[in-house]
Amino acid sequence: MKFRFIFAAPVVLSLLAAGCSQKYSTIENGLYINEAAPSGQFHQQVESLVVRGETTVTIHLRLAQPLDVDVHASLALAPELVEEYNSINGASYVPLPEEYIDFPADVVIPAGSISSDPVAVKISEFPTGNGLAYCIPLKIASSDADVRIMEASGHILYLITTPLMQVVPTMDAGTLPQTAGDWNVATSEWTLEAWVWMSAFPINNQAIFNAPVSKGTEIYIRFGDADVPFDKLQIKTHGSQFNSNATFEPAKWYHVAFVCANNKCILYINGQEDSSMEISGNDYVINNLQLCSSGSYFRAQCKMAQVRFWSKALTASAIQDAMNREVPASSEGLMGYWKLNEGSGNVYKDSSPNGRDMTCDKAPSWSSDMIDFTDPNASAE
Repeated sequence: MKFRFIFAAPVVLSLLAAGCSQKYSTIENGLYINEAAPSGQFHQQVESLVVRGETTVTIHLRLAQPLDVDVHASLALAPELVEEYNSINGASYVPLPEEYIDFPADVVIPAGSISSDPVAVKISEFPTGNGLAYCIPLKIASSDADVRIMEASGHILYLITTPLMQVVPTMDAGTLPQTAGDWNVATSEWTLEAWVWMSAFPINNQAIFNAPVSKGTEIYIRFGDADVPFDKLQIKTHGSQFNSNATFEPAKWYHVAFVCANNKCILYINGQEDSSMEISGNDYVINNLQLCSSGSYFRAQCKMAQVRFWSKALTASAIQDAMNREVPASSEGLMGYWKLNEGSGNVYKDSSPNGRDMTCDKAPSWSSDMIDFTDPNASAE
């Protein structure tokens, strides 16, 4: 999945006009990374990059108009870009350690040319499984030419994603996974997110999540109601309920996320806001979480992966950013994190430090094939 984040930056129309000039002049000239300014827009500086083993990407250093001398420029890592991106997007990226990155420090744009040769940025295979989100922040650090380095497009940030691949459980009416004891977690905001797959929508009240509470009324999420189509998702909480605008297809993976805060509950499907509702309160005391909890009334089969329950409201960008990858188990606000990748048995381990494992009444069946959650529906075909 590729997405772009746009920083506020001036539109450099003068550079486009200047690019047509045949004069070798420094007036209104600029030095930038071509890949950070696609189609001459000069404002795209973030790119998602799916890495499978050793990977090489190429960039080009470019001038708005040529000079009659060689231009020597230096490339460097720019960790300050990471802090800025994380702050704006509510993300938690960390720079990939330098030993896994190789690129030339010096780049030349030949006299009379507006572009360097391709510059290879080589990424070595690096350890995964720790849930850390890595990135590579690059910038033009300096040049020997009397041209300015463009503020917006003089740097680029690669967000690195390694494919999230795992086995998954298939649950039915008898599985009933749930945690033990009372959590007694008081919170004024929460997020519940997961990948969900339903074999069919044969009847209403197919509950996929149920979070018993001692304050704030229920958190009850199901497909279908008495007057709601069976293939629409519904949440009941704080004495109200609302349904998804989207209809769900059987045998298809969806990422769903419910976010409640500031007297409002929002449903995101595949990272996009689908529907919302104003609610009467914010205060909850959450005690448990159950999956597929309709008992004998649960007529379908359900697969899930990467169930995360947060005591904070995730932003849309944070949901989009992490839905196709793992997150660090120590992430702030995780009440519970069930990857559902055990491959056997009847216990879903809580990867967070809270130890809130789920135990199934009977063991689910486990897939023999790995699902690639970069695009789970493609991998399932």
